[in-house]
Amino acid sequence: MARLLLVAASAALLVSTSAAAAVLVVRPAGPSAAAYPPGKALPDTHMLKLKPSDTVVLLDSRGTRTLHGPGSFSVLAGATPAAATANTAGTSARRVRLGAVRGAGTRSVWQADLSQSGNVCVANPGELTVYRNDASQAADVTLTDASGKRAEVHFEANQWDAAWPAALPVVSGTRIAVAGLAAPATLTLRTLSPVPSGLEGMAQSLIRADCQAQLDVLIDTFSARS
Repeated sequence: MARLLLVAASAALLVSTSAAAAVLVVRPAGPSAAAYPPGKALPDTHMLKLKPSDTVVLLDSRGTRTLHGPGSFSVLAGATPAAATANTAGTSARRVRLGAVRGAGTRSVWQADLSQSGNVCVANPGELTVYRNDASQAADVTLTDASGKRAEVHFEANQWDAAWPAALPVVSGTRIAVAGLAAPATLTLRTLSPVPSGLEGMAQSLIRADCQAQLDVLIDTFSARS
């Protein structure tokens, strides 16, 4: 009987700890950045002690918010309901207008930004698209994998995104060389499994896989004034 009570108490502690650590650090900067690395989970009761020049962006189910030092701040400071929700469970990612933040065009977390080298996280291969950050002119972009297989993506003027070329299978670990834009880039595909659910799950998955460009889109999409 005592053993059963101990097991039950341990389970309850795990649940309560998991529920409390629901606020994530997603973008730190400044002298305290090492104390608050990306992906660090903080309990609701935590107080952040920030120094001058510190900036910490937090994320939870309500969205993201930014805290600026110096001072002591509750992780719930400035927490307000997010303006919109992300459909992450089915991976049919919500597409949002971020013209005021990232130039122009319609952005989705599940896009491969052809202008930035780095990892590209994929939740559903059938929903992966490509994005360019300058749509002022038409462009023909060439994507080439490590085996030499190539695919062309044509952009009309004022066209920001396009479908991922069917000629290049979306396989985790595949490296893709990008040519035809202002500067060459190299992308590495990272398939996420299991598919993340909720804002916190999505952010954690992007951080663990080092998909920085997509994490930036997520942060900008759900930013809220603090």
